[in-house]
Amino acid sequence: MSESEKDVEYLTTIYKDACKSVGKEPILRFIQFLNLINTEVEPSIDGYKLDLSGNSEEHRNNRLDEEDAIALSRELSEDFLINDLDLSYNNLGSTGAIAIGKALQDNKFLESLNLKMCDVDVKGIESICTGLQMNDSLEKIVLQGNKIGRQGGILLSATLQVNSTLKQLNIADTDQTNESLIALTTVLLDNSSIKKLDVSNPLLVSEQEETAIHFSKMLSVNYGLTEIHLCKHGMKDFGVSQLAESLKDNKTLLYLNLGCNKIAEDGARALSGLLKCNTPLKKLSLTSNRIGNNGLVALSEALATRNTILSHLWINNNCITETGLCALAAGLRTNSTLTNIYLWGNDLGNTACNAFDQLMEGNKPRILQHNTDILPYVVDGVTYLAETGQFLFSH
Repeated sequence: MSESEKDVEYLTTIYKDACKSVGKEPILRFIQFLNLINTEVEPSIDGYKLDLSGNSEEHRNNRLDEEDAIALSRELSEDFLINDLDLSYNNLGSTGAIAIGKALQDNKFLESLNLKMCDVDVKGIESICTGLQMNDSLEKIVLQGNKIGRQGGILLSATLQVNSTLKQLNIADTDQTNESLIALTTVLLDNSSIKKLDVSNPLLVSEQEETAIHFSKMLSVNYGLTEIHLCKHGMKDFGVSQLAESLKDNKTLLYLNLGCNKIAEDGARALSGLLKCNTPLKKLSLTSNRIGNNGLVALSEALATRNTILSHLWINNNCITETGLCALAAGLRTNSTLTNIYLWGNDLGNTACNAFDQLMEGNKPRILQHNTDILPYVVDGVTYLAETGQFLFSH
C-alpha cells in the first residue's frame, strides 16, 4: 500500500468515525470521492473539487444538514486533498456553519468554499470569520443568499483587516445595510488583497446614495479590485456619476456590473466620459436600467472615437429603440475591440435589425454569434432578431 493510499484511508476513517459520533450515515458522494482518489496511481498535488451542492434534481430531496456538516468538518480539519468545496443549497444552519468555521482554523489546503444559500446566520458567520482570521489558504468564499445582515457584514469587514489571503468575496443577497457597506468600503481603502467583490442587492433604506459615494471614494484609491458587482443598489444618475468620475483614476478595475439600478441618460453620459478616458475597464454591465436612446448614443460615441479597451457591454432591457441601437451599430464599425454585446429586451425595430444583421453576416462578421444574445432571421424578405439565450451564460 502506497503512502498516498494510507493518507486517503486515514481521512476516510476520520470521516466515518465522525459520522458515527453524530449518528449519521456517511455521505455517499463523499465516500465515492475518497474511494476514487484512492484508486489513482498518483493523486493530484493540485487538489480536487468536491461538489456536495444540494440544488440538483438528484440531491435536492437529500440535502446535507447540520450533523452532516459537523462530520464533514472534522475531516476538513485534517484534509489535504480538497482545494475546492461546494456546499451550496444545503441546510447547514448555524451549527453546521460554526463547525465549518472551526475547520477553517486548522485546514491549510482549501482554496475555494461555496456556502451559497446554506441558512448561515450571524453566529455561523462569526465562526467563519474567526476561521478566516486564522486561515492562510482560502482565496474564495461565496456567502450569497445567507441572511447575515448588518452584523455579519461588519464582522466580515473586521476580518478583512486581518486576512490578507482572501481574493474573492461574494455577499450578494445577504441583507447588507448602509452601515455594513460603508464599513466594507472603509476597509477596502487599504486592503488590496480582494480582487473580486459581489455586494449586490443590499437592504438600503436611504435614497441619498451614500453607499455609491463611499464605493466611489474607495475605488479611486483601491489598487486591488479587478471586478465589482453593485447590482440592485438603487443607484441613480448622481451615484453613477460619482462612480464614473472616481474610476478615471482607477488602474485595476476590469469589470463593473451596475445591473438592475436606476441609471438613466445622464448616468450613461457620465459612463461615456469614463470610457473616453480609456481606463483598463474591459466589461461594463448596464442590464435592466433605463439609459434610453440618448444614453446609448453617448456610449456609442465614446466607443467609436476614443475607447480601445472595452470588450463586453450589456445593455439589455434599457428602454432603447432603433435610434440608439443604430448608433451603436455604426460605432461598432469603427470600434474593433468591443467583441461581446448583449441587447435583447429593447425595441428592435426594422432598421436596427438590418444594422445588426449586417454586422453578423459574411465570412468575417463583426459580431460572432456566440458573443451576443441575438440571432438574425428572415421572414418574407424582412429581417428580424431572435433571442438566443446566450445572455444567461454571458456573465
